[in-house]
Amino acid sequence: MIRALSWLLFTTALATVGACRHPSGSARFVDRPGSEVVADRSAAQAWFREAKYGVCVLLLGEGPSWNDQVDRFDVAAFADQMSRAGAGYVLLTLGQNSGHYCAPNATYDRYAGYAAGERCSTRDLPMELADALGPRGIRLLLYCTSRAPQNDAKARAGLAEGDDIIAAPAPQEFVRRWSDVIREWSVRYGPKLAGWWFDGAYSTGGWDDLTRTYNWRTWAEAARAGNPNCLLAFNKGTRVEDAFGKLTDEQDYTAGERNGFDLLPENAPPPPSVQWHLFAYLGEDWGKAGGPRHRDEWMVDYVRRVNEQGGVITFDVCVVDGRVYEPHLRQLCAVRRGVRGD
Repeated sequence: MIRALSWLLFTTALATVGACRHPSGSARFVDRPGSEVVADRSAAQAWFREAKYGVCVLLLGEGPSWNDQVDRFDVAAFADQMSRAGAGYVLLTLGQNSGHYCAPNATYDRYAGYAAGERCSTRDLPMELADALGPRGIRLLLYCTSRAPQNDAKARAGLAEGDDIIAAPAPQEFVRRWSDVIREWSVRYGPKLAGWWFDGAYSTGGWDDLTRTYNWRTWAEAARAGNPNCLLAFNKGTRVEDAFGKLTDEQDYTAGERNGFDLLPENAPPPPSVQWHLFAYLGEDWGKAGGPRHRDEWMVDYVRRVNEQGGVITFDVCVVDGRVYEPHLRQLCAVRRGVRGD
């Protein structure tokens, strides 16, 4: 998705949004970082499966207006729309290629060489969303890249990242520093954060060798530092073997990136112990308006079939300033009625 969405980095960002009400789930969530050594990952997978579907909020942007853009996001209106949509969870992008993030992170600022608020927003949007969605029974997951922002050479240098973040493996020092960045967010959000979706893990050589000091485990431990039951997915691309495969034993659910709602668990089965999940967009492209591309009846039937086979779907929808594009919201509401029966 990193390459598919690069063109958005120089435009006014759209946001994809969604949400749903889900069952309480059975995962044991910690009260504070480090209070539970062994994570109950199977229980975390169970709540995700029972959630049935959720929505991605694709919030991207850059430049001097970034803080204003983040500040315009109407959390209360969005949370209300997510309840109407029946989403079990929301997947929010922290940031992507531009190196602008919708939450403070002092560790990132220190490594990348920026002042507070210069690249990481002053508003903590994930915290506000978690606080608004939680009482509605909607969990929060975060999207982040696997590598340093490809359009910010200064940040890449400060994070000890190379110039080629697609084909070259991640350098050891970068893995350490990026894990430190992820850990700060993870510890801050604690049990309010239910999972991560890491994009752009194209070259896995920098993490595969578990005998090296920094590897998949370093990264996973950082992502679970605030909540050992956080679900993790690592995305390598849209090919079936990548979207529904497993890059590491730390992976809990398939990344599932597709350009359409075209597969079922029965014809693209996941590896053992990995939850099946598909991630695609309702509009003309990621984060864009237009569509929906299918009739409500078709989408309800598709979601039902995926759920019956034990799968989960994330809908990418267009959202501007925290308000969902109305045709997308209408289809989500139709899915709620057809799948949840309320």
